[in-house]
Amino acid sequence: MEQPQLLHDPNFPLFKTPSSPAVTTTATHKPLSTTPITTTSNGERREDHSVETAATVAADAEAFGDLGLAEWAVKTCRELGMRRPRPVQRRCIPRVLEGRHVLGIDETGSGKTAAFALPILHRLAEHPFGVFALVVTPTRELAFQLAEQFRALGSAVHLRITVVVGGMDMLRQTKELAARPHLVIATPGRIHALLRNNPDIPPVFSRTKVMN
Repeated sequence: MEQPQLLHDPNFPLFKTPSSPAVTTTATHKPLSTTPITTTSNGERREDHSVETAATVAADAEAFGDLGLAEWAVKTCRELGMRRPRPVQRRCIPRVLEGRHVLGIDETGSGKTAAFALPILHRLAEHPFGVFALVVTPTRELAFQLAEQFRALGSAVHLRITVVVGGMDMLRQTKELAARPHLVIATPGRIHALLRNNPDIPPVFSRTKVMN
């Protein structure tokens, strides 16, 4: 089984040290290392120099077409006013398209949703059958926001989305899942309850990719 690949960009805002910290302290902290440490079966610790940094992954991409996305996806980005990929998108989209495990961290409004939504839609358009992806999100509000963004980015592929959250009719949600939409956006508690209580629901996700 392939090990997840760590893409660590020290230039991401959340990895930076504030230039004018509000609180000063005499404690010293070591900077984050871009070289991961691997522990072997006998307890030996060693550095893994085979891991690429995020800066080596499409860091110079000037357009969404440079990231490996289909032409329809690139056209949709232009229509939505997305002319140039953001840093988190340049670093994540190529790796997600390769099927790798990716953890992207950036500030609010940095384009993180498109960083995983676009490669999902790219692959979905190649095989638009059954529930292709499950997106798990912590709150109802965010679930509906994600659904709106997916609809906008996937307008060219006639995307069918089901939002599965608490506070809504479970029977109706079960019927919508049984109809096998392309994409399911869910909160953890509700999707867990549906999978646990209805034996007909787990097979619906037989070819699903989980994107957290």
